[in-house]
Amino acid sequence: MHKNAICLFGGLWLLTGCELSVGNSNDQDDPHYAFDFEQSDHGWQAGFSDYPKDNADIYELASGRKALPSDVQKQGFMLSGHNRSDDLFMYLKGQFTGLAASSRYQANIQLTLLTSAGEGCAGAGGAPGESVWVKFGFAETEPKQVDYYLNQDKGNQGNSGKNANIIGNVAASGANCEGSQYVEKRLASTAQTQLQFTTNSDGSIWLFVGTDSGYEGKTTLYYDKIDIQLKRL
Repeated sequence: MHKNAICLFGGLWLLTGCELSVGNSNDQDDPHYAFDFEQSDHGWQAGFSDYPKDNADIYELASGRKALPSDVQKQGFMLSGHNRSDDLFMYLKGQFTGLAASSRYQANIQLTLLTSAGEGCAGAGGAPGESVWVKFGFAETEPKQVDYYLNQDKGNQGNSGKNANIIGNVAASGANCEGSQYVEKRLASTAQTQLQFTTNSDGSIWLFVGTDSGYEGKTTLYYDKIDIQLKRL
């Protein structure tokens, strides 16, 4: 769980020995974390919400490190689900520790994922690309489904919430409307969509990234790389 993460502190790349459970910082002011899922999940966990637990089988929920469809020699973190509730949220979450206690931080994210959703395609309930919004969020306590919904305010579908901002969608140039070709898509937060939060008294915070879907079909995504920059305010 803690091996092969790439940590950037003060401009230095440390390829091993980071001892990360997602994120354990040696720099309380400006830690930078780069996660590549080729060798490990680095402690990231998959989660699903906004669906009825008593009928979960029809949602075809699946997750875990899998071979990338574009290169079976490489691995990514796969999330998959059939959005029969018209509101399925699929996400990765991790607890970041070693930060300054009860302190204000700013967070930016860059990520690379593989998607098979083409641009401008039609689908049930919405487009398979433009109606699957990617959100970056934070939480003081572990994000998880409680009853039906996520226990954090992530917003609903195409709206941001108190705990999460939209950073884009999964539509990609080069993918087709049949969903038969996976291509790489890069997304990043901006000055308008970066997060601000206050750490817990033990210097921890939960961060999550995922998709809030209005498309009522099946979505399967592969997270390849996640890069997170924190800055103490």
